[in-house]
Amino acid sequence: MEVKTMMLGDLQTNGYIVYDKESKDAVVIDPAANPDRIIKFVEENELKIMGLLVTHGHFDHILAIDKLRDEYGVPVFTSKEEKFTMGDPNDNLSLRFLGKSVSVKSNENIEDGDILEFGELVFECIKVPGHSNASICYYNSENKLLFSGDTLFASSIGRTDFYQGLQSTLVDKIKEKLLCLPDETKVYPGHGLNTTIGYEKKTNIYL
Repeated sequence: MEVKTMMLGDLQTNGYIVYDKESKDAVVIDPAANPDRIIKFVEENELKIMGLLVTHGHFDHILAIDKLRDEYGVPVFTSKEEKFTMGDPNDNLSLRFLGKSVSVKSNENIEDGDILEFGELVFECIKVPGHSNASICYYNSENKLLFSGDTLFASSIGRTDFYQGLQSTLVDKIKEKLLCLPDETKVYPGHGLNTTIGYEKKTNIYL
């Protein structure tokens, strides 16, 4: 499994193109912005995009969805709660931060514990509320890779001062759902540098 990290948009949100080098099966996790950059990488590597996976519905994680969906005709996955966040310009913070209305649709609801299979790519869905209403982290157990969105960061956790954020819930759910993963699990967050579960267990002051 290969992971291409792209810092996208004004907030430098991490978007990820995850793909199998041999089969070319691929998904995009958090299509944050700059869809032309994503499309260029996909075409240059002859990848087969099979789905768009959204960790949560805040505007800075969803701005490239419509163009990519039009380009590849693939489904968009997120939790039922985050589906409503994506579609509401107040909840997704686009009115607050962009001064304009952004509304994006998702068509596949996923729940905690669901397994998503895209050819050679397999992800377990782990629901971690607290930063947003029902953020979904995507975990590949074979390669021990976790795409954590804005729940767990390197030496930090996600903001909880937005609508439906609650720090105590976020900390409790990170401990319950994420810190139980193998220490060597590599964490790909929504912003900033990669980390590992083991490193965060030892050093993260919030945990």
